[in-house]
Amino acid sequence: MPDLISENLREDLLNVFEDPTYAPPMLPAVALEVLALTTRAEPDLKKIVSLLERDQMMALYVLRLASSALYAGRARIRTLHEAVLRLGANVVRDAVFEVALRKGMLSRGEYGRTVATIARHSTLTAYITRIVCRHARIDNSLAFLSGLLHDVGFAALLLAVEHVEGPGAPKVAALWPHVDALHERASRLLARRWMLPDELVEIVGYHHHLHTSKFSPVAAAVQIADHLTEYVGGSVVGPGPSGEPIPGDLVGEFDLEANAAALGIDDTGLARIRAEAERTVPEIALL
Repeated sequence: MPDLISENLREDLLNVFEDPTYAPPMLPAVALEVLALTTRAEPDLKKIVSLLERDQMMALYVLRLASSALYAGRARIRTLHEAVLRLGANVVRDAVFEVALRKGMLSRGEYGRTVATIARHSTLTAYITRIVCRHARIDNSLAFLSGLLHDVGFAALLLAVEHVEGPGAPKVAALWPHVDALHERASRLLARRWMLPDELVEIVGYHHHLHTSKFSPVAAAVQIADHLTEYVGGSVVGPGPSGEPIPGDLVGEFDLEANAAALGIDDTGLARIRAEAERTVPEIALL
């Protein structure tokens, strides 16, 4: 793919991603149907259970999550219905999307390790975004999905190149700086292709920008969580041409401070959030 290794590489990458012959990974119908159910004032939990029963992997994950240390109660979970009742509709929706991305964004080729690193970072960001929202006392209904999907553009771009070019796909090291520069735009494009709610498209598509809309509190929480993954071994890192790792998806100290100030979180509050994130990560690893 000689035209990718050129001064126009960034635009060429997006052309590959937007190529009409390329079909991006699509979300399973179950995920979109569960999402639609959770937008209602009173989600129908019986219908959610019925949808989960159509996908064994999602059903098993919901059962495991409900029985995990993160959500465990006194009574043992015995059925999928009990698991959904314990977790609630929004947490079940989040779990369904987590499994859907895990299945849809797999790569066993040249980019496999990098895509796996991005997936881990996104999952950790999702859980930490929830923590930030709780500490900041803001609506966290979109927290997990916003954190989970914010970097989906990284994987989508790499998978697009891999799909179009096959064995001739360039090394990650050659693509990495450009993929990093384009991942926010790619996340926005993919979220639109998936016809996700406008608020999610805005948050994931501009997650490195300071927001002023009504969605700005959650967007700020995503940036804070994105930064804090560095302390729990979840940074996005790609290979460099010389073999030295190159960080990606960076949220600098200025942006961290600006977003924390917007949410009324001081240094003590950030320390508490970081400590809770560090306690939570081992539990996530067991899921």
